[in-house]
Amino acid sequence: MTRTMSRGRDERVKAQVLVPVADTASDAGSDAASNALWELSVAKDAQRKREDLNALRYQYHIGQAERHKRTLSQLITHHQNAALELLERKES
Repeated sequence: MTRTMSRGRDERVKAQVLVPVADTASDAGSDAASNALWELSVAKDAQRKREDLNALRYQYHIGQAERHKRTLSQLITHHQNAALELLERKES
């Protein structure tokens, strides 16, 4: 082979080697962008789930407060009536 033919062949081999390396580099860039989008999607989904859970917790606590009010109101009434009954017995 002559030096010119060898140089031409070297250039072709170099181009064949460098093209896949360049493709890999651009794929890595798109992978990074894809990962960034995925992470953003996961973060948004986690935020939505937190908001949903907070709404459920809010409803639970509102309901629990109402149940306590009802129970305690009945308990207070019971004890007030018992105290009045004892007071009336004492006076008679």
